[in-house]
Amino acid sequence: MSKYTEEELNQALEDTGRLLKDVPLTQEYDLDDILAEFGTGAVKPRQAEPPAQPDPEPVPPAQVPEVPVTEPDPEEEPAAAEAEKPAVQEEPAAVEPDPEKPGEDEPSPEDLAGEEAPEEPPKEDIPAPEEEPPEPEEEAPPREHLVSLEDMMDRTVSAVMEEESAQRQLEREEQERQARRARRAALCRARLAAAGGFFRALTAPKARPEPEPEEEEVIPPEPDMAQAEFEQKRLCRLHRGTTLRCLLPAVLLVGITAAETLVTMPAFWTDTPALRFGAVAALLLVQTALALPLWRDMVSELRQKHVSCAWGALLLAVSCLGDCAWCIAKGGEHLPLAGAAGLVTFCCEWGVYLRCAARRESFRLADLGGHPPWSVQKTEAGAIKRQGRLEGFYTHTMEPDMPQKWHNAALPLLLATACVLAGVVCLSEVKPAQPLWVWSALLTAAMPLSWPLAGTLPTYFLSRRLSHSGCAVAGYSGAKAVSGAKRMVITDEDLFPAGTLSLNGMKIYGEELGRVLSYSVAVARAADSQALPLLEQMLSDQGGQAETLDDFHWYEEGGAGGTIHGETVLLGSAYFMRRQNVRLPRELKVPSGLFLAVDGQLTAIFALRYQPSRNVDWALRALRRNRVTPVLAVRGSNITPEFLRRSFKVDAKPIYPDVQTRLSLLEQARRTGPAYALVYRDGLMPYAETVLGSRKLLLAARWTVALALLASAAGLLLCYYLTGIGGYASLTPLRLVLFQLLWLLPGLLLAGQVKHF
Repeated sequence: MSKYTEEELNQALEDTGRLLKDVPLTQEYDLDDILAEFGTGAVKPRQAEPPAQPDPEPVPPAQVPEVPVTEPDPEEEPAAAEAEKPAVQEEPAAVEPDPEKPGEDEPSPEDLAGEEAPEEPPKEDIPAPEEEPPEPEEEAPPREHLVSLEDMMDRTVSAVMEEESAQRQLEREEQERQARRARRAALCRARLAAAGGFFRALTAPKARPEPEPEEEEVIPPEPDMAQAEFEQKRLCRLHRGTTLRCLLPAVLLVGITAAETLVTMPAFWTDTPALRFGAVAALLLVQTALALPLWRDMVSELRQKHVSCAWGALLLAVSCLGDCAWCIAKGGEHLPLAGAAGLVTFCCEWGVYLRCAARRESFRLADLGGHPPWSVQKTEAGAIKRQGRLEGFYTHTMEPDMPQKWHNAALPLLLATACVLAGVVCLSEVKPAQPLWVWSALLTAAMPLSWPLAGTLPTYFLSRRLSHSGCAVAGYSGAKAVSGAKRMVITDEDLFPAGTLSLNGMKIYGEELGRVLSYSVAVARAADSQALPLLEQMLSDQGGQAETLDDFHWYEEGGAGGTIHGETVLLGSAYFMRRQNVRLPRELKVPSGLFLAVDGQLTAIFALRYQPSRNVDWALRALRRNRVTPVLAVRGSNITPEFLRRSFKVDAKPIYPDVQTRLSLLEQARRTGPAYALVYRDGLMPYAETVLGSRKLLLAARWTVALALLASAAGLLLCYYLTGIGGYASLTPLRLVLFQLLWLLPGLLLAGQVKHF
């Protein structure tokens, strides 16, 4: 096997070809001729290196024989390689080169100088030579690592490709960096825009309410108002008698409770448990039997999945009767809490009567007046007075109010808490002698007297107050819908009813009176102005007829206009004329006038006189006092917030929306809808009383419910603590009764405020 690689052989052949580039080839040589000429080139064994000798003189190029370069036959190469294999295998592993030869790769100078090739050594002594192209003697470069052209091209192409790949990678990274920078910039711009929009929304003035069309509410079939009023009258009579009958046992039980603490009772009373506890049990049992209508209503509401205060009253009465039986059988030191139980039962029955009485009063007014001229509904802009309608009034009146919903949610939790705390006290180390007394004390604390009166008493007071003004509200649901937004829409007729507007004078500029009146009536009729009756009366007196108006439209500045016979006609206030570049007299002293202009020239001035009404003045002051904001939905160009301030000497701080919103509200006022309140009298005062009374009702009911919940929580904690430590000296029956009465007082005061606006 040859010790030279293929790359070294290729390099040697290339060097030989370059040397023989200019040598003419006269004949062809085969491999045997070349070997005979230059020798076999076998590798001799390496011997000890001889001493240094001077380099032989180089052979001039002329002495170099002309040797044709012929490529070896590919078919003969395998044969020669096979012939060389045995010789290589027979030689030992360590082969040293011949020391006489200057190098291993190149022939000696003696071989190149001779004309004939030296004799071949015996094959057994010299191994077969490897094919090795001859090299000229003058070029003996040092041995280097030879690299093929394909490898060099591969490396060059690889280097170029790597450089291009690195360049592309750098370009991609730069593009990604620019994309990330662009995304960050876009995100920063979006955040700045969002922050700017947020701050602009905070600093921007509040948008004026714009009413939106509402979907018609589906109303179930309702009975006639006469039939509804008769049914509530029957229930009112039933519960009124029951309330009066329950009052007497309650008063007697409270009297016995007070006498036990404040007065020294006779010995036969204190020493006879059957008399002492039996009398209390008898009075409580009689009251429970008399309150049978209350228990029937309780069962009917339970079927509708409603929990009322009657459940608490019944549970408290049962615990007190059980305590009386315990004391009669085993004796007892403390008087049963029958007085507190009697008051709770009485208040529950009284609340049912007040609810029936309030409904009866509302239904009576609705039936007495027949078809109502106006009804009050809710819109996005606030309460609005529309055309009369009875549909929906009965349904909204019979809906459960907010206190009833709280009864259904909180009362079971309070009663369950009282029962659990009673069990904890009875099973603790301090075992009370009267466990049923502890249970009744905790139930009494969980049932304040203002709880059943939270919604019924304010509703009763409001219905009685509004019935004198010719108004009625559909219970708590109607009051919430009417005054929930704390705004009410007011029209021209509400501020200045019929009879309060009159003509105070007129002045015409260069036109005939009949033509001026016909033009004015045409525009006023299209604008539905309040001055239309006055202008029509004057036109009728002149025997004229109104012209036909085309292209009618409203102006934001406070006026209206159109086209008559190709002439532009404008009708409005002085401010509107100035905005339309119509010249007015310099010394103009008409604070509330109606101006007519034809083709930009002032034609007539109608001086109007608005007479303020005392009812409207009271209503505006009441609205300002109760923080209800009026929304002006007026058509008249003179009725502005400044004009109202001058006329009524009160700043009600009304909302004056744009002309489109005002016209939309006026359009809604002409529609009909479900009735939340009924108004049978004209003017702003009854309308304002309805809205303000509804707001008072909401406030009273909410505050009473909040105080009742606070009283229940405080009473439960206090009674649990005192019964847990055995402090019965501080927790006497009379003090529990006083605790209930004191928490009832705020509810009565809040309900009384409903009547005062």
